[in-house]
Amino acid sequence: MSINEKGMNDDYVSYFPLEEYVKQIELLPYVLEHLKKTSKDFDSYREALDKYDTNYIVDYWMYSLYDELEASQQIENASFNARALADKSLMFDTLTISHRRIHELHNFVTDGEYEPTFSYRSVPVNVSRINTDGSEDIFWRGVNPEDVGKFMNDFIKIYKHNGIAFVYSNPFLSSALMHLLFVRIHPYIDGNGRTARMIQNIKFTEMINKLCGTRLKLSPLNLSGSILVNKGTYAKTINQIYFDLEHDTNNAINEWFDFILNMVDEQIYFSQSKLENAENPMMKISTDNTAKLNVRSNAVKMRVSRF
Repeated sequence: MSINEKGMNDDYVSYFPLEEYVKQIELLPYVLEHLKKTSKDFDSYREALDKYDTNYIVDYWMYSLYDELEASQQIENASFNARALADKSLMFDTLTISHRRIHELHNFVTDGEYEPTFSYRSVPVNVSRINTDGSEDIFWRGVNPEDVGKFMNDFIKIYKHNGIAFVYSNPFLSSALMHLLFVRIHPYIDGNGRTARMIQNIKFTEMINKLCGTRLKLSPLNLSGSILVNKGTYAKTINQIYFDLEHDTNNAINEWFDFILNMVDEQIYFSQSKLENAENPMMKISTDNTAKLNVRSNAVKMRVSRF
């Protein structure tokens, strides 16, 4: 295996058991302290929601989902169609994950860019930057095409894992881990980051439901707005993580968790502020009256139980 001047793998990644990779993660004290504070702040956010009418909360979360999808597209410089919320089922109609479900999520975020696909990539990919002179800076390479299926089988097993370790049992860390693993596997030619961020939201929502006894169909927090503002740090934090069993990448993964917790902290603050100031959140979604009407129609179909 060769290493480039940035210290990252210069070869395509061959298969290794993802469970072994996750087992090597040891949470550092500063992340555990940060997690404690973030969890406390999130509990306060949940308590603050009690003073709002359920329909208002649904409207607000629908408004937040629109912002989430728009910001997530912007992170990867992709266009966003407001009608996606009206014409699709929001992709939160189920919180279960399977290969087909992942393909559906990917087709949703790349709608209009690529033909729908229900298979993973069969060609190599690089995560890189194209410079103005046409040269390419390669940050790291995706997994070997022939190994994508094996990695994604492991990905789904880890997604469904019910381990007691914090990386499996804590909603903030577990959802962040799924985001990271998906991006580093890079199972599609394009749209991996956007798909990963949706999967993170779905995993987070599923775990909150399990821990709090709720039946949420919409994520109570969406991070893409903050990630967009911190796009450079987001990319750098992912880029510095080795994706193999040969290197010690524990510090870098802890930095990733800390970064995500920072994004959660920001969104908890902004969510509480927006809730207090948005008298009619749904009216801010779009100037397209039909889209607004359809989005509202979908919103009232969502089952949301009180926190």
